[in-house]
Parts: sequence; structure tokens; C-alpha cells
Amino acid sequence: MKMIRRTLASLLFSSIMINIFCSSSIAYIESGMVYSHRKNDRMMIALTFDDGPHPKYTPEILDILNEYGICATFFAIGENAALYPDILKRCQNEGHEIANHTYSHTDLSKNSYNNICAEVCSTEKILFENLDTRTKLLRPPGGLYGKNVIRAASELDYTLVLWNVDTKDWAHTPPDKIANKVIDCAQPGDIILMHDFIGKDSPTPDALRKMIPKLLEMGYRFVTVSELLGSG
Repeated sequence: MKMIRRTLASLLFSSIMINIFCSSSIAYIESGMVYSHRKNDRMMIALTFDDGPHPKYTPEILDILNEYGICATFFAIGENAALYPDILKRCQNEGHEIANHTYSHTDLSKNSYNNICAEVCSTEKILFENLDTRTKLLRPPGGLYGKNVIRAASELDYTLVLWNVDTKDWAHTPPDKIANKVIDCAQPGDIILMHDFIGKDSPTPDALRKMIPKLLEMGYRFVTVSELLGSG
């Protein structure tokens, strides 16, 4: 009987904690501090690129974006930003937005509050030293976050940015498949997840060449995440 009581008590406690966490997460989302998209009536969508900068693919992507005269948001990893600051500066000089994607691409949901703050602040420092600007946008790797990430983001004055269109370029999805998926499901307010740092051969540049002209033809406007979030 004692064992049953302890089990029931444990289950009750877990249920209470889950409810508390879910409630706080919902409250946080409703407060406007985390976004996966931002609906608008001006055909605005945001291209985002994670994990860079990369010495080969980031410049190639920048060339494509420049060709079409559009801007995007690059969620940089601190380690890579420290290695390739000139590429980061090029992103900024060409009108793109640079945002925080942690220092080492760790799963923040499994980290302590102090480690989360260290990951975010280390990247913030590198970005500021090289770009003389401070981003307020944070994308947790994998889109994974918990109560400590919520607390850290709030106290460090960051907005969490997720996505609602995953191109799965990270899985080396064929460019045609990536482009068709984005074109077929595009809606005003989408935040599209892509990557400028991918191991081996990246499908991202070819996918961009296929999807950008079609989306422009459909009337979509490519904007930075900050522009998109400010459009509501």
C-alpha cells in the first residue's frame, strides 16, 4: 500500500508540474515572445538560415539572394561566427539580419539555466564585436526549449523564433522536392527554415534558385524576421 501511495503521489506531482510548465509555456507564447510564423495581409514571408556561417555555402547563398534583391535572416552559431567573421560582415553589409543560434548548437532544453545564458551570451558577444549590433532574436537548436530557456530568453531580452516550414535541407532532401514543398504550402507570414551550414553537398542553393523566382512570381515579398514580426 505504501508503494502504491508513493506511486500515486509521484504521478500526481508529475501531472501538476506538467500542467504548470505547459501553462507557463502557453502564457509565454501568448505574450508574443516566441513565434513560429506571423500572419499578415501583405504577402510577406521570411527566409531563415541556420548553423552558419559556412565558408562555401553562405557566400553562395548570399550571391543568390543578391541576384534577386531579397533579404533573409541568418541564425549564426557562435563558434562558426568566430571562425568566419568576414562572411558574417558581408551578410550584414548586404542588408541581411544576423541572429543568435547559441555558441555550440547544444540542445538548450537539456541545459541548466546558467549554461543556456552562457551559450547565448557568448554568441551575443561575438556578434557584437564583429557587427557592432545586438540581436534580440534567438533560435534554440532544433526548436527545443523548456522553462529554463523561457526564463533565460526573457531575462536576456530575446524573442524565441521557431519556424512553420521545415525544408529539411539538413537531411539532404533533393532540391526539387524542397522547392515544390515550399511553393505548394506557402502562406503569408511563413518563417521558412533552411541551413547555410550543411555537411557534404548542400541542396540549399539549388533549391533557392528554383523556389525564389516562383514565389516572387506568386507575389510574395521576402523580409527579415524582425520585419515580419513587426508587420502585425
